[in-house]
Amino acid sequence: MNEEHITRVKELLTKWNPLGEKSILIEDLNNYEIEATDILFHIEKRHSLTQINKIISTVMNQAFGLNVKETESYYIAEKIAKMLKEK
Repeated sequence: MNEEHITRVKELLTKWNPLGEKSILIEDLNNYEIEATDILFHIEKRHSLTQINKIISTVMNQAFGLNVKETESYYIAEKIAKMLKEK
């Protein structure tokens, strides 16, 4: 995990914005920086796309009390998996 990866995952999460309009109510959201860091912290190189997707939905659900289904986060998982293979 490096700063570039954190920034890119923050951008993906911000664009996706699973909180929707509720995101303006969270003062320390900071474009999902904490969640991006948590997601990357838990991902290992050997993880499959399915495992990465599970990590994303779990982190988002625990952080915000959401009910993000893995089908909703799959696109983000694909992007993260691709990013991690680049370097």
